[in-house]
Amino acid sequence: MIKFLLYILISSLFVLDWLYLELNIGIRQVTWLPEFISIIIAVTIPLKTAVSKTTQIPIKYIIFLTIYLLHLIIGFLFNDVSGWTILAGLRIYIKFIPIFLLPFIFPLSEDEFKKIVVFVFILAMMQFPVVLLQRFVFFASSLSGDPMGGTVGHSASGVLSIFLLITISFIIAFYFKERISLPFFLITLGAAFIPTMLNETKITFILLPVAFIFPALFIKAQRKNIFRAILVITIFAVSFVIFKGVYDYFQKKRWGYGIETFILMPGRLDKYSAARIDPIKYSFINAVKDPRFIVFGRGAGNVSEGFTKKLSGKYVQLGKYYGLGGVSFPKFIWEIGIVGTMIFFFLILFIFRDAMRLSKQIGFDGAFALGMLSFCVFFALSMFYTFTMDSNLFVFLFFFFSGYVAKQRNVQMIEAESTEFLEDKESLDDKMILA
Repeated sequence: MIKFLLYILISSLFVLDWLYLELNIGIRQVTWLPEFISIIIAVTIPLKTAVSKTTQIPIKYIIFLTIYLLHLIIGFLFNDVSGWTILAGLRIYIKFIPIFLLPFIFPLSEDEFKKIVVFVFILAMMQFPVVLLQRFVFFASSLSGDPMGGTVGHSASGVLSIFLLITISFIIAFYFKERISLPFFLITLGAAFIPTMLNETKITFILLPVAFIFPALFIKAQRKNIFRAILVITIFAVSFVIFKGVYDYFQKKRWGYGIETFILMPGRLDKYSAARIDPIKYSFINAVKDPRFIVFGRGAGNVSEGFTKKLSGKYVQLGKYYGLGGVSFPKFIWEIGIVGTMIFFFLILFIFRDAMRLSKQIGFDGAFALGMLSFCVFFALSMFYTFTMDSNLFVFLFFFFSGYVAKQRNVQMIEAESTEFLEDKESLDDKMILA
C-alpha cells in the first residue's frame, strides 16, 4: 500500500500541475493530492510504530524535528494566528515530515528503492521530448522561454531547469561510482541538459558548475576517477559554451542582445534584484526591529496568500508589498523568524553530513548519496531564487530521498558499531586464552 502511494505521489508531482495549469484539465483541488498522501502517511506512521514497537529514527532527527514543530506552535501562539491560517501554514511547513520519516518506519529494500529512483529518472527523461514539442511546436512563436516548463507546469521553466540540473548531478555521481556506462552517461546527460538550454533560464549560468563539478569534490583521488573528473570538466566547459550560444541566439531574437549586454546594461538587472535580493534584504531589516520577529516571525502561513480569504494570513498585503511570493527564503524569515529558518537549514546540513559519509560506500547507496550532496546544495540555494517550499516537486523528492539516505547512514553506523563490538570481543577472548 505504502509503495503504491509513493508511486502515485511521485507521478502527481510531474503531472497534476501541468494538467491543470497548462492544459486546463481537472480542478484545483486535484493538485493537492501530494499533501493528501502526506496526511495518509502521517496517520499510518504512529499506527505502524505502535504495532512494531520500534523505530530506526536517529535521535538527532527526533530532536531537531521536535524543536522545529515546537517552534512553529509557539510562533502560532505568540502571533495569535487564526485556525484556518494555521492549517495553511502547516501545509507549507510540515508536509515534508511524513515523507522524510517514511523510510525509517516503512523500510525499503535497496531493490525497491532503486525501482523508485528509476521511475523518477524516467520522468526526468520525459522532459526532453516534452520541452522539444513546447519549444518548436506548441510555443514556437513565443520569444520567451518561460512556457518551456516540461510537465512541471506552465511558466515553471526555472523549476524545471533546477530539477534537471539536480538530475545531471545524480547522473555524474553514478558515473563516478561506476554504476552506469560511458555511453549511457553521455546520452542521458544530453537528454537532461538540452531542455535547460531551450527554456533559457538565467539561473543555469550559476548552477551549471555546481551540477558538473561539485560531485567530483567528494570522490577518491584515484587514476580512474581523475580521468572521469577531467572528462566531466571538459564536458562542462563544452556544455557551458553551447548553453551560452543557444541562450544568446534566443535572447537576440527577443531583445537584440546576449547575456553580456544584459548584465552590463544599466537597469536590466534591477528587476531581478527587486524580485530576489530586495525581499531578502527587507526581511532582515524588518526582523531586527522586533525580537519576537527575529525568533518566531509572524507565524507560519501568516504572510502567505491562500486559495481562499480564510486560508490567507493577516500580513498578506505586506507579503505582496515585499515580493515574498516568489522566493522562499525571505518568506521563511517573515513566517518562522531567523531562528526558525536556521533550524530548517540545520536539518539540511545534517542530511548533507549523512550523505557525505554514506557517499564513501561502494555500490548503489554510495552513488546515490554522492548525488544527494548536490541535491542538498541545490535545494538550499533554490530557496534564494524560487518558491522552493511551495514546489511539491522539490520538497517531496528532496525529503523522501533524504529520509532514505539518513536511514541507510544509520544502518551503516549500527553495522560499524556491531563490527567494532565483535572485534573487541574477539580481542578480549584472545587475551583470556593467552592468559
